[in-house]
Amino acid sequence: MCRHISRIERDISRKREIIKSYDETIDAMHYDGLGNTQQCIQDMLKKRELEDEVEKLEDNLIKMGICSRMDCQKRHTVLTNNFVADKQVRSTSPNNDEFKIVPPRKAAKIKKTTELQEISTSNKFKELMEIDNESNTPNNDETKIQIPAINLKIDANYNLTLQEINKLYPDTQNKLIKGFISIQATSIDRRNSIIEYLKNNNKEFFLSEAHTDRPLKVVIKDLPINQNKEELKQILEDLNFKIIRISQLRNYRMKTYHPIFLIEIAKTKNHLNIYNLKTIKHLQIKVETYRKKNRATICFKCNGFFHSARNCQLKTRCLKCEENHETKNCTITTKI
Repeated sequence: MCRHISRIERDISRKREIIKSYDETIDAMHYDGLGNTQQCIQDMLKKRELEDEVEKLEDNLIKMGICSRMDCQKRHTVLTNNFVADKQVRSTSPNNDEFKIVPPRKAAKIKKTTELQEISTSNKFKELMEIDNESNTPNNDETKIQIPAINLKIDANYNLTLQEINKLYPDTQNKLIKGFISIQATSIDRRNSIIEYLKNNNKEFFLSEAHTDRPLKVVIKDLPINQNKEELKQILEDLNFKIIRISQLRNYRMKTYHPIFLIEIAKTKNHLNIYNLKTIKHLQIKVETYRKKNRATICFKCNGFFHSARNCQLKTRCLKCEENHETKNCTITTKI
């Protein structure tokens, strides 16, 4: 019997080691994004079968009980007692104690149960609840596509411009925000028509950008400092990523480059898969979200704030000489 117990214990230990190795393999697959592969699923099923086998072996070990030899080291007295204590079911059979009469003063009083009638009350907040239910329906305005605003620069004839827009699209809303007139259209087509009208009349404006249209910005670390940006762009595009721009971060004080590349990716169906990228050109890399500085956005075209150059339709202004050209094309080479 002792040999049989020892053999069962060795089987349990061996199977537990195999289960442990399966756990490590499955965790590594999940970390590498391979949790839904056929190999990972098969390993999980094999691990489950081994766990069932270990459970059956432990049950057999407990059912065998203790060895009859007093000097045996495989008695399993503690394990068996604990198992019996855990598995013991409370007995419902009546005991053999004599029946005792309880005096009336110690007996529990019999309480009369009375059925309470329901009281109907009026809810003064019922109308608000109906409004909340309507707001939770799929036809709510919040589910509509976000339409970015058009920010028109104020000039002497801004009122005439707004009148013409109002004649074409009466539902358009206008609001003064930070020195610009925010024109909010009711559809994308109307927004494009208003933009075309402002361009034809040489009006200055800049466009707000919807959250879905803004590119995803990530940084790729641990690449060579002299990595070619065009080559990196081609590598990412071959992986079905739509790359808008790639720039290498610089140390302006030391006039040197960092081995960190800022990637702007258009939001498509697979743009978040960039975080699963582990190697480029057989080198291990890190992909992290770009941490933007807590500063206002500056337009390099008009040197205005709170918008970028790609959405700007304002006149070009140089920061050095205030002429109608970009600062980078200025003949003045002195730093500001």
